Amino acid sequence: MAWDKWLTEKKFTLFRSSIIQEQFIQCIMDNTEKSGKILEAGFGFGTTTELLRDLDYDISGFDLESIAVELAVKRYPHLDNRLFVGNILDNSSYPDFYDTIIHQGVLEHFNDEDILKILEIESKKCKNIIFDVPNNLRKNTDDEGDNTRFESPQFWEDIISKAGLEYQRYGRTYDYGNDLLPNELKKYDSDFMKRAGRSCIFVVKGKK
Repeated sequence: MAWDKWLTEKKFTLFRSSIIQEQFIQCIMDNTEKSGKILEAGFGFGTTTELLRDLDYDISGFDLESIAVELAVKRYPHLDNRLFVGNILDNSSYPDFYDTIIHQGVLEHFNDEDILKILEIESKKCKNIIFDVPNNLRKNTDDEGDNTRFESPQFWEDIISKAGLEYQRYGRTYDYGNDLLPNELKKYDSDFMKRAGRSCIFVVKGKK
């Protein structure tokens, strides 16, 4: 599905995003100082950006599609002047130095060479990169869009190591009865979620 069509379907509301992304948001909060400066690279619907803005972070974001900026600002007026068109592979899309650069549902759409380039660029522009990618444990792959890579956690560990970066790996969402799990197991940093989560969350240290 073309990204512009995907964006106009309004698949993600704030309500849905706050539930689905709770573990990812918590990881960002745990690894970013209060009111810290965050950049979301590839903000899509803008829901994560808006949720973090509401949590009083100094957040901005870019997306490759101009319609993404238009629709996100229309839905969330507080994001006006915080969002812009940019390319994750272009240095000029990172105009400042950030406490944290985040992205979710982004890196799995690039080839290995581009992933390494993105990590190289971003590691020089922030203290931490925090990203979320679906992995090969995911049961339902139909809702992730075309040309999505479902790589193993080991693949992502290897490519981050190849980039020469330090990281911690966590997990998010269990496909086989997530709502039945005790709260302790649902935490992104639990051993269970790291082993069985259908998405991997990585906290990668920047080079500065």
